[in-house]
Amino acid sequence: MEKSFEEVLVQFYVDQYRENAKRSTGKPVKLAHYIHRLNSKAKSIKYARFSKNETIALDKLHQEIKRLALITYYSNNKNARQILNREILPQLVRVDMEQFDENEAEYLTEDFLKLLRKEYIGAICTRSMKALYNEYRSKELRREIVTLVPARPELEFPKAQSMKRHFILHIGPTNSGKTYQALERLKLAQNGVYLGPLRLLALEVYEKMNDAGIPCTMLTGQECLEVSDSRITASTVEMLDCDKEYDIAVIDEAQMVADDDRGHSWTRAILGTLAGEIHICMSPVAKDVVVHLINLCHDEYEIREYERKTALKLEDKPFSFPQDVREGDAFIVFSKKSVLNIAGRLEENGIKPSVIYGSLPPEIRRRQMTLFNEKKTQVVVSTDAIGMGLNLPVRRIVFLEVEKFDGVSRRPLVISEIKQIAGRAGRFGLYDTGYVTALGQKNLSYLKNTLNIPEQDIDIVSLGFPQVLLTMDAPLDAIIKLWHEAEPSAPFRKINVDEILFLYGYAYKERYFIADFDDKYLLYKMITCPIDIKDRELVRQWLRYCMSYTSDISLDKPDKHSKYQGLMKYESYYKKLDLYYQFSVRMGKIVDEDWLENERDKTQAKIMQLLSKSKDEYIIRCRYCGRILPIGNSRNICRDCYSMIRR
Repeated sequence: MEKSFEEVLVQFYVDQYRENAKRSTGKPVKLAHYIHRLNSKAKSIKYARFSKNETIALDKLHQEIKRLALITYYSNNKNARQILNREILPQLVRVDMEQFDENEAEYLTEDFLKLLRKEYIGAICTRSMKALYNEYRSKELRREIVTLVPARPELEFPKAQSMKRHFILHIGPTNSGKTYQALERLKLAQNGVYLGPLRLLALEVYEKMNDAGIPCTMLTGQECLEVSDSRITASTVEMLDCDKEYDIAVIDEAQMVADDDRGHSWTRAILGTLAGEIHICMSPVAKDVVVHLINLCHDEYEIREYERKTALKLEDKPFSFPQDVREGDAFIVFSKKSVLNIAGRLEENGIKPSVIYGSLPPEIRRRQMTLFNEKKTQVVVSTDAIGMGLNLPVRRIVFLEVEKFDGVSRRPLVISEIKQIAGRAGRFGLYDTGYVTALGQKNLSYLKNTLNIPEQDIDIVSLGFPQVLLTMDAPLDAIIKLWHEAEPSAPFRKINVDEILFLYGYAYKERYFIADFDDKYLLYKMITCPIDIKDRELVRQWLRYCMSYTSDISLDKPDKHSKYQGLMKYESYYKKLDLYYQFSVRMGKIVDEDWLENERDKTQAKIMQLLSKSKDEYIIRCRYCGRILPIGNSRNICRDCYSMIRR
């Protein structure tokens, strides 16, 4: 009669523990001293249960049984062998098998046991079957990754490799006119594309082209503004179609190629854009790595260098708030909370500010910029969002802070960040000179010292996850982790996958309610949908879409109800509207365009209304006496109240 696989597995354990005992050296022992241990272990293991993260405890159990097996085989006692082989080891097999998911258990075959006998001799005596399986699968997957992914990133784009492409590199600081020159050339294209970092920049190109009588469509992750017979597509860099041919392409802000989260999209654009003429606009620090990428493709390039069109001067005296505020100032801080705090203080002093920060919808940022451009507000308060290509009539940049939280820790600004932001001062055509200063002597000294340090060239190129790996027969999270662990050759560095894996883990908990969860192409579309994972209401909506996308031709409309209040409530709802659109497009669902446009308009109007009101509530005050605190106070308590508490 043929044995069941479970019986084969038990016999494998018996053979491995016996062979391990034979290989060990030691003196025979009197089993009577240890027989109670065998009986005790036989009783305890019968009821043993281990969670799937107790790998160390399970390995320890294997090692304890190994010691008992040594005693058993040294003594050569029949009763002891029966307890070990018929009671303890079958239960150990049960405990080990409970660690496997259904889709993993299918890999436990007699061929796998043969491999363990050959390459992992006696390993089961010290490690659990799941640990051995994980190690084996990791090795196999790594081999498969090496096989599937080309050794050189440029080989992932064979169509681009087969083309003759000519690159024009426009290199210069902010306010040097480099992007203007590239766009002038783009106007001549019959089939051209602009690839930028922001929806606002794509919109600016869209409007300039159409105003010049050149039909242009805008395509971003949030929306598509289609113009019939368009010759140009203005889009965010992530939207590039690497299978579509263009005659002229413009890739803007290419120094972003080193960004941990989005840099791979610039790498992909440089390596994979199908265009005979490609213009790349960048700061000087990106020159070497961009040239390196072009050389990998064996393409031709020429370099055009630009100088700043207006002088940039660091002021000698530190800035005092609010006495030194002047029309045309842009105040730089690094959080929404700080932006609204400063805006409230300015209003207290009769000064109307525009505000710009990351979580504001793009259209609201644009309207705030328009207010400043039209002199309906006198100053602007912004995070470092101001540094990315936004054209504002700023006379002076005032750093109220010179430190920022980068998602990991609070750190001083680096020279590239300071130059990117400071470069926005002195818009060409309005001012002959742009000025830069900082709040307080300490901050101003830091700016002065840092600006004297030569800016280091970028030496990193970000690599994205190659979707060819989705053909592998393994869980998606395991594939992503193993791919990320393999170090690429310089100058390449792989993207941060933390957010992708967070969303995978969130979806995995509800996998039985997600249709086609095992379809890795579909799942990858879901977990790479760009959302703010810090907004848990948004994450919950994303999960609902994952679970319900097959139930109708359209997704459910976002829920307006929120635990948030004020600005945050409407900013979060706007993100939900964006998610509704993005998820619908990714999953091929019908979008209710009229409803979406109406909801966006109403939400934008509400946010603008809230921003036009007094921001007194956002001013940071002492939590005890209510006194307005100095800018930069991190304790939320004034000096007098702090002294009283310390007494």
